[in-house]
Formats: sequence, structure tokens, C-alpha cells
Amino acid sequence: MTVYQAILLGIIQGLTEFLPVSSSGHLVLFSQLFAIQESSLIFEVTVHVGTLLAVLAVFKSEVQLLLVSFFKLIRRPQQARELVRQDAGCRLLAGIVLGTIPAVAVALVLKDRIEQLFSSSLFVGVMLIVTGFILYAAERSVPRRTGSSPSLVDAFLIGCGQAAAILPGLSRSGTTIAVGRFRGLDRESAARFSFLLAVPAILGALVLSLLDLLAGATAVSGAVLLAGLISSAVTGYLAIRFFLGLVRRGRLVWFSYYTWLIGVVVIAAHLL
Repeated sequence: MTVYQAILLGIIQGLTEFLPVSSSGHLVLFSQLFAIQESSLIFEVTVHVGTLLAVLAVFKSEVQLLLVSFFKLIRRPQQARELVRQDAGCRLLAGIVLGTIPAVAVALVLKDRIEQLFSSSLFVGVMLIVTGFILYAAERSVPRRTGSSPSLVDAFLIGCGQAAAILPGLSRSGTTIAVGRFRGLDRESAARFSFLLAVPAILGALVLSLLDLLAGATAVSGAVLLAGLISSAVTGYLAIRFFLGLVRRGRLVWFSYYTWLIGVVVIAAHLL
């Protein structure tokens, strides 16, 4: 992999990880389009670190709250249930933990079968169209709650949406925001919880990649790794800021048009 290819994949990862257009689907498509053999696990780990840094930078106050809540629960384990009920930070932390469980279960049970789908551009195209319909329906949903954090039931169901989005072409952020909207959350509350829920998801991907890396990985130059890290971190930060602004203004439906267009083009190209 060249430095320029690393920058390209880093930009794609940073942008599509947080925009509701499916990062996995776009990486599959761009890798095939430009004949990039992105087989290095250490590069995959590096760009995931970049996107993780982007989330931590944008949501640093929420991350600090979660850390404080974590140590609060550690110090007072006997009062954990009461703290989750009464403390907003502890409730948010419990929601993120609960919302992460479905994706972990799916990844452990269906990992090999799902990985086979990453070689199918047709499947990616179909799921991009599905993503478009999900986003369109979410934008038409009427919120029943304003400025509230998700309940534990909300968090679990949003986590189920995240688990489904392991499929290439189905957007993680789009699906989780949509489930939050269907549960009655306002746009910003659903989006912020979706991004915070990405933190353990990205960490989980890092752990799995590192475990595979220990089994042996192709050597990659430091320049390639640095290029991937910086490009994914910078574009990820900008993508989150940009997307939150669009969500506040009710522009989520724009991405449904994009995913429909790309999905149709991909399917047509595959069939032809």
C-alpha cells in the first residue's frame, strides 16, 4: 500500500464511519474500484484508532462524564442499581454497555459468515438501498421526547440496530439513529447516543484486529500508518461536526438520496 492509497482509505474511513452511508460498504467498493489490496491488519487498527480519537475529541465532556460514572460505580457496587436510576452519567454508561451487547453477540456468533459478505458488491448495493429507506423513515418520525437521554430499553434496541449494521452496506450510525428516532428520541439525542455507542464498537474492532495481528501481519511502513491515522482522525472529526449540524437542521434525508443513488449504481455495475 502506498502513502496516497493510505490517505485515500483513511479519508474514506473517517468520513463514512460517522456519516450514515456505511463505512464498511464504501471501503469494499473503493478497494475494488482502485484495486487497493487493503489486507494489512495493522493498517486497519491504525485507521480505527484515528476514528476513535475523533469521537473522543468531539465528545470529550461526555467521555469525562462516563469515566467519572464508571469509577463511581466501581466504588459503590452495592448501590449500582440506585445510581443507574438516579444519576444521569451512570444511566448513560449502563445504556452504552447494554447497547453494546447485541453487536458483541452477533460478531462472536456470525463473524465468519458476515466476513464472506464483504466480497459481494451486489450485497453492498442492496444494503445501501435498505439504508436509504431506513434514513428516510427516520427523518419522517415524530419525536415524543425532547432533550432526554435514552432509557435502558431504548439503549438495548438501538444496540440491536448496531448489531444489524455489522452487515456491509448497512450504515451503523444511520441504523442506530433511526432506531432512536423510532423510539421517540429527538434528532440530536439519537445522534449523540449513536456516536457514543460507537466508542465500544470501535474498541471492540480494535481488540479483534489486535488479536488477529498477534497471529501474524504484513509489515507496513511507518509513513503509511501515519498517513492513515492522521487522515482518518481529521476527516472523522470534521464528519461528526458536519453531521451533527445537518441532524439539528433535519437534513438526515439527504443521505437517503445518496445511498439510493450509490446502491443503484453498484447493483447496475454488478449486473452489467
